[in-house]
Amino acid sequence: MDNEQMCEGVVECTALVLAEGCSELNGRLTLFGILDELRKPGGSGKGFSFVVYAKFEGCEHAAGGERRVRILITDEEGEVLEESPEYSVWLDGEDGPATLVAPFDLSENLDLEDTLLWVEAEFDDETLAQTAIPLRERYNV
Repeated sequence: MDNEQMCEGVVECTALVLAEGCSELNGRLTLFGILDELRKPGGSGKGFSFVVYAKFEGCEHAAGGERRVRILITDEEGEVLEESPEYSVWLDGEDGPATLVAPFDLSENLDLEDTLLWVEAEFDDETLAQTAIPLRERYNV
C-alpha cells in the first residue's frame, strides 16, 4: 500500500497562543500582549482575562465539512476549571486552516497553590494540543 491509502486525514493544531486581547480589521487578526504567564490581578473584582487563539490545519486527505472545537483550562490534576463553548469550524483538506479565538475570564479566587494551568485544544473530542502556563502572584514595588 502507498501512503495515500494509509492516510486517514491528519488534522493538527499548529498554533495555541494566549494573549491579553485581540482585534480584527479587514479579515486580519492581531493578538495583543502574548502571554507566557498569568499574573494575579491587582485590586478587587478582577479576574484573569485573556484570549486563546487556536489554528487547525489538515492534510490533503482531511475530510471537509463541519468539525467541533473547544478550548479547556485545567489544573495540574486535569480538573476542568473553565471551558469555551463548542465552536464549529470547517476544514477542507489543505485549502485553508480553521482558526478560532476563545475569550476567558477566570475568577480572581483561583487557588494559587496550583501554580500551573493547562490550556488544551480539543478537535472532535480529541486533544490535539496543550500548553502549560504558570500562574504568578503580582507583587507591588
